Amino acid sequence: MPAPATVTAGLNTAESFRHPDFRSAFRAVFHKPTRAELFPAGTWRSLWLGFQAWAISWAVLVLLAIAVWTPSATTPSEKGTKWIDALAVGNAIFAVAFRAEFSSETMRFSLTPWGFTLLMGLLLAASLRTAKPSNPAALGWGLAAFLIPCWGCLCFAAISLVVWRAVIFSLCFAAVVFFAVARHQTWWNLTAFFPEGEPWPWLSLAGRCLRVLARGGMVLSAIFLVAGMFTGWEQMRTIWIGLKPDALGSVAMVLAILAYLPTLLVWGAAWITGPGITLGQGTVFSPGQVIGGDLPPVPVLAWLPDGPVGWWPLIFPVLLAIGLGLYLGGRHQLGLADTALSLALFLAGLLLGGLLIVWFVSGSLGPGRLVNVGPLGSTLYAGVLAWGVPFVVTALLNHPWTREATRRFAVRVSGKNPQALPTARIDL
Repeated sequence: MPAPATVTAGLNTAESFRHPDFRSAFRAVFHKPTRAELFPAGTWRSLWLGFQAWAISWAVLVLLAIAVWTPSATTPSEKGTKWIDALAVGNAIFAVAFRAEFSSETMRFSLTPWGFTLLMGLLLAASLRTAKPSNPAALGWGLAAFLIPCWGCLCFAAISLVVWRAVIFSLCFAAVVFFAVARHQTWWNLTAFFPEGEPWPWLSLAGRCLRVLARGGMVLSAIFLVAGMFTGWEQMRTIWIGLKPDALGSVAMVLAILAYLPTLLVWGAAWITGPGITLGQGTVFSPGQVIGGDLPPVPVLAWLPDGPVGWWPLIFPVLLAIGLGLYLGGRHQLGLADTALSLALFLAGLLLGGLLIVWFVSGSLGPGRLVNVGPLGSTLYAGVLAWGVPFVVTALLNHPWTREATRRFAVRVSGKNPQALPTARIDL
């Protein structure tokens, strides 16, 4: 007599649990991707444009190094050098833009030219946006087309530079470019991660405060940099003439100044904040104190003041923070508790962002006493006090709830209600 169907099904189920089919389970989870899944629409454009962004960035630096070397190839100081040596110098500059550093027993150089880094990031982001990748995989292929030859250049530069930090930074660089490009694509929906389908209002306000204060600080620092340039123009001109650069050398020096322009902007912000910067052990350049020393003949260093100018520049960050706090304090609909939470997050972001920025624009500029250059450590805390605290206090005082509470307090103290006072209408 055959077994009932239910008994047979139970035996088969028990047998399947006793002998699981791992091959089927593996195929179900890790299925072989199709060609469309492996290379989605926009992949080939992303590959080509990502590689093109690397090629342009690398070729410009290498060709410029070779062009500067060529006129001086016959001079005694350059005797025995070849074009491959100039190519290695250009490749080293490319590696330094990704935070590689030169280190030896007598010298260390680790000051990153952030201008080159930002230009490469903008070029790569613009190229990948033009490719219009259809999904994250297509965008990832474009970033891989930039990173793989970039790592090849870093391997070549490892002969004379320390590049392990540059490899890590290149991954962070690619992640920033990924988010910068993805946020403009139709398939990107970051708001899906939030419970209500959009970022929390207090989080959006904190980000807006950071962006507005950063832009205002950059503009203020640029104004002081321009003022320093005009003040030290004659000294800068003397240094420039003493270096005797030819036409290509002049172009290279201008590009070097532009490459370190973001660093100079942060140094300018550190100067007007109070603590100032150091250009070697035992040196301080701040509004109220100048302890100088022997500096290398770099034209841009002529912008530094020869003596103290007083502490009056410190009023400008405070006034700017108060003005921006008044501007943003009444331009939102959040309650007082959410506003306070947002401003607390803003202060935390200002502290963390300032820590990273100060670390990024500090480094070594040469041998001996120039091994430490950049903003002083106290700049971080002075920046929070000079920029963050006035901004937060003003934004809270300008909140609608605070204004209403102030009005009620004034009415209670004076015993009069301004809204209940008689008014007269005059028809002209």
